[in-house]
Amino acid sequence: MEHPNTPQKPKPEAAGQTRLSADEARAVFATEVGRHVIGGIYHSAYWDSTYRVAGIHYGPDALAAIGWDAGWAITIQDARGVQTHCTAWEKTDKVIALPEVTVYRPSHGALPLRHYSTPEAARAHVTDLLRREESGALPVWLADDLDDPLSPVEAHLFGRGGVPEPTGYVITPVFIADHYDPTADE
Repeated sequence: MEHPNTPQKPKPEAAGQTRLSADEARAVFATEVGRHVIGGIYHSAYWDSTYRVAGIHYGPDALAAIGWDAGWAITIQDARGVQTHCTAWEKTDKVIALPEVTVYRPSHGALPLRHYSTPEAARAHVTDLLRREESGALPVWLADDLDDPLSPVEAHLFGRGGVPEPTGYVITPVFIADHYDPTADE
């Protein structure tokens, strides 16, 4: 009989499968690497070099990126070139700069619904709500300003005569700065 605290060998995987799903790998990454974000610039005390995070890979994508099942991998670019690895964050690493973050806030009138990191996720939320209200609803997203790719968009449904009618559901991009800029409001 095995002792209950004896580490178990990983179960063999079928070809092309990974032991962690992408969601499980994200949770591991958050605890092991944590602070890295794509586009962020960091300084490695160990290598005494500055690097930019070019990609973060989870589950099957990590397997494809590094060739073995680590669950997650990170691609960085520095003076030595581009490397993909699964090395944990060093406590002595420093954040140099983080990219400006854009979140997407769906709302209905004055009621905010949530915040999402991609416009696709925000549209999926609103589409689901509209389909609950009206079976088979298929929204189209019309912008306030056609010349601005980051203009708020409103979900419209086709009404009588094929004319899109507004629903009151709007997705607004919200910019979040990583530092205070006293000249930003000028």
